[in-house]
Amino acid sequence: MALIPSRHPKKTLKLITKIVLVGTLGGYFIHSLFTALSLLSWMIFTFVLSYRQFKRKSKHTYSSFTEVLLHPQIRFFLFEAIASIGLYALFFLDSLLIPSIVLLSWWLFSLNFYRHYSQFSKYD
Repeated sequence: MALIPSRHPKKTLKLITKIVLVGTLGGYFIHSLFTALSLLSWMIFTFVLSYRQFKRKSKHTYSSFTEVLLHPQIRFFLFEAIASIGLYALFFLDSLLIPSIVLLSWWLFSLNFYRHYSQFSKYD
């Protein structure tokens, strides 16, 4: 299940890569709704993952940037704000560049988490 990145980091990275590629390329070549749906997917993914962490009462240290982002409150508010900026730029500024950069940032965050979980996970 790709909604548990700590247990399935490779599947999660592949899923996010597909969503980002479809959103970016589909937005530029077909219709901007592809980008909007990708941004909404990021928001839903973040909501579900944060909820699961709240429910499980996950604990993390603050020793690195990645570990700070593993805190559900920080990740939820930061990622939702970034995705909201992308949606705002898409609908109100009629820009595809900013949402594409936002989607790229999601992919970079997921790559960072993939590297973290691959190195430190007990599941891999």
